[in-house]
Amino acid sequence: MRFIKNILFLLLLCTSFLLTAQEEKDRVKWIEWNGYIKDLQTVSFINRADSLTSVNLLHNRINLKLNLTDKISGRLEIRNRVFYGDQLKQLNDFGKAIGQYNGIFNLSKLWVNEKTIVAHSVVDRILLQYSADKWDIKVGRQRINWGIHTIWNPNDIFNAYNFLDFDYEERPGSDAIRIQYYSKNNTSLELACKPGKHSKETITAILYKFNKKNYDIQLLGGVYRQDILLGAGWAGSLEKAGFKGELSYFHPRKNWTDSAGSLCFSIMADQTFKKDWYISLAALFTSNPAAVSYSNGTILTSDLSAKQLFPYRYGFYTGLLKVFSPISSMNISLIYSPEKNSLILFPSWSWNLAKDFDLDFTVQSFFAKEARRYKTGGTTLFLRGKWNF
Repeated sequence: MRFIKNILFLLLLCTSFLLTAQEEKDRVKWIEWNGYIKDLQTVSFINRADSLTSVNLLHNRINLKLNLTDKISGRLEIRNRVFYGDQLKQLNDFGKAIGQYNGIFNLSKLWVNEKTIVAHSVVDRILLQYSADKWDIKVGRQRINWGIHTIWNPNDIFNAYNFLDFDYEERPGSDAIRIQYYSKNNTSLELACKPGKHSKETITAILYKFNKKNYDIQLLGGVYRQDILLGAGWAGSLEKAGFKGELSYFHPRKNWTDSAGSLCFSIMADQTFKKDWYISLAALFTSNPAAVSYSNGTILTSDLSAKQLFPYRYGFYTGLLKVFSPISSMNISLIYSPEKNSLILFPSWSWNLAKDFDLDFTVQSFFAKEARRYKTGGTTLFLRGKWNF
């Protein structure tokens, strides 16, 4: 935590100096902050009610933005979580697992690590940003979102995320340097580098965006850990439906001619209909899928990354969203794979009970065919309340 304290001190010192140097009439709101407090109650079971296990998560996030000058700003965002419940007993080294980070700096602190309670804090955003005219430069822990697809993002090479992890809206960040240049006619060029603790963990790539015949198109290439990367993505429309897709190809740098590459490809179509009905369809192909297991109604992959976004070679998604009123909506998602006839059912209901308070109820159920029988891999029920401030 000493590193965090030093960064905070330097940012505040720099801010004080800059504000003192400015004239009163030129001063702007130099600090902005917001956040939320959430309570997530989780209950899981496999087949019978007597197999119920539960865990509760108290989740707080604090977001700070420092406007140092009209072109330079800083961001610091801290995530605090307390887990408690009998389900923790079934998870080996849960406290250490949530404290792991593959970046250069480990800006996390495990305050409590007991069998039935874990308390953890992490700085998942800390960066300086320079914005002027056609340039935007960011240095530090940040979210680099190159994805276009809503469900699966093969182009999101810096910080891939699990679609089923709905409680982490901000998504993971990376310790990286990002340089963006915006040109004419909606074109842009971007360079990003995420150094690793070891050279084989480094990711460096270039992204080029342009518009062609009402389609937003992007091309990317670079070095992805121990692979050479080539990728592309698009977003446009077919008649009234939205049409998006992404693909990334990874080929080992060593033994180039003797090694096989890995392809990840996703495609999506969506459309909004009358009376606020929204339907989306998506498909994913992964040539080298990750290993998979189920634990307490949760799907676990051995290595979630842009190369392995889903545990199976093929994945098909259907989503149905209905807005009933300005304060309530229903979303039903279904993911299917032909392998073992695997099925994930993911319905949720959301209510906006007050101006800054939301309540939602979510279910995740997993099914698969094993030994000629169609069996459940577990069901998890989530009840979440969220207060924004």
